[in-house]
Amino acid sequence: MKIPVFRLPIGVRCSSNNGKVSVVGSKGVVSFNSVSNLYRKGNMVLFLPYLTPYESSLFTQALFGVVLGYTIELKLKGIGYRVHQEEKKLIFSLGYSKPVIVDIPGEVIISFGKKTFSLISANLGVLQNFASSIRRYRYPDLYKGAGVLYENERIVCKEGKKT
Repeated sequence: MKIPVFRLPIGVRCSSNNGKVSVVGSKGVVSFNSVSNLYRKGNMVLFLPYLTPYESSLFTQALFGVVLGYTIELKLKGIGYRVHQEEKKLIFSLGYSKPVIVDIPGEVIISFGKKTFSLISANLGVLQNFASSIRRYRYPDLYKGAGVLYENERIVCKEGKKT
């Protein structure tokens, strides 16, 4: 049986304390729960008892996140759909009678374009949950294609009512 050993990139620190594993790098900090203890020698890391496949994937995602970072781009498609930021809140105009106000998690950084905005974070799980919660306010319409879309998403619109 192969012993799972992880090699840390330069500039990345890793620690475990009371069932919580923390990975620190240039792009941020990622923490997750684990029952394994961390043993380190140089830039090699070993977990005992061994990590489950799920925890192992969380650890590799954390390593990539603190070194490179993750980005999700969302696009607003529709007439009058807008977004802007005030303090730590995103304010959306999505065709409802009142604006939709969403709190920004502390780990997420947002940059704006004309009709697009990018969500940037080291923690992939937080980033995906935040992007899907934004998208939940206005899913893409199957007839017009309007709504909150991922950047490279293509909506195949249905044909309208025939007369």
